Amino acid sequence: MADTSKSRTTGTKLPLKRGSVEYCVGGEADHEAVYQTLLHVFHGPDRDTFLGALSDPAYRPDQRLLAKVDGRVVSHVHLTERKIRYGCVSLPMNGVMWVGTLPEFRGLGYAHNLMRLASARARDRGIPLQALTTGMPEFYRNLGWGVCGRATFAKIMSRNLPQVADGVMENRAGSWYVRPWRQVELNDLMSLYDQVYSRITGTVVRDEEYWRWMIGRKYAHVIWVACQGEHVRGYAFIKDHRVLELAADPAHPQAMQVLLGRVRAEALERAYPEVIISAPPTHPVMEVAAAPPGKMIDVDDFDNTVSMCHIPDLGRFLNTVLPELSRRARESGTQLPLELGLTLDDARYLIHIDRRSARIEPDKLSRRHLSFTQPTLVRLLMGHVSVDEAIETPDASASTSTALDAARILFPKGPVWRSPLDSATA
Repeated sequence: MADTSKSRTTGTKLPLKRGSVEYCVGGEADHEAVYQTLLHVFHGPDRDTFLGALSDPAYRPDQRLLAKVDGRVVSHVHLTERKIRYGCVSLPMNGVMWVGTLPEFRGLGYAHNLMRLASARARDRGIPLQALTTGMPEFYRNLGWGVCGRATFAKIMSRNLPQVADGVMENRAGSWYVRPWRQVELNDLMSLYDQVYSRITGTVVRDEEYWRWMIGRKYAHVIWVACQGEHVRGYAFIKDHRVLELAADPAHPQAMQVLLGRVRAEALERAYPEVIISAPPTHPVMEVAAAPPGKMIDVDDFDNTVSMCHIPDLGRFLNTVLPELSRRARESGTQLPLELGLTLDDARYLIHIDRRSARIEPDKLSRRHLSFTQPTLVRLLMGHVSVDEAIETPDASASTSTALDAARILFPKGPVWRSPLDSATA
């Protein structure tokens, strides 16, 4: 039953027959078979979770790629459709989830072939980025994926959080209080999220429909809001002793203080000695929670899993993020025009930015150029590593020092972060 085909998948139309194996897209009639396959492979999800995923406002059955043997689903990949932030750009993304093969069919290349088909599908549909979370990075690294995004969170003893009671006065502006959110305040939550996370690479762009669906999944046991009079100034999603997401209006720092005060009171009441706060390292809450004796954790590998990204089409990716690259170049104060060539295998692209325009030119290079393997290039382009870190590896080389200078401007290192609320649904 082994599928030994190594033919190119670019532009491949499904269903595709290879011997006794059929590669196809899913349909509504496959849902039960897919669920049973996931139970055998992962011992989950439970049925409510599986059905909840089907109610994703962006879900379609054909987002599932299947390998079938004699009509039986033996391998599966689910591709969600999201947009994430890349500076001032919204970047379409496939979240790759539930990649698995039944135990008796492993080692035959089915999952590898589905991943190649997923990459070809992204190219055909104009999706410039794919992302996943895995405990088997080597499986994906061989397919051109690179580790991108860190698990960043703070651990702090509950009693060391700010001791703030409801009703704290803010001079003459009115009292502060914390209470569970109300459905009519969804727009306030949406506005605060965009205000706090809009410049963090990797954060998911959420519309109202997605917000309602995400909240309906009940990842948090309570959503607190910090109010000043009738105005919502901050929110926190809480699950047991974890703060899954926190946002507070920067113009009202008291909002974060009263939220943490409520987290402290609830944690002590429920006998949680420690609180874990998930947030990007640049989030203001990290200064409070990670201050001694608190601790900030910033690691690639957490709980034996890593986040990884893949760029199916380098030219499309560069053209999509070009407005952000232009902004970086023009705000850097460097002399324009700025040019930088990138090579990946046989592909060559020239980035050209001047005062009036910017463009990506395929099949061209300048004297300033960099060469990469695919996993290292995606780590650089997403900001997970600096060009100086990349160039120290055998997977990257630079033609000149000025090429490195240009890359430092265009691709600075920065946090790549996705909220736990989105990680489970990406």
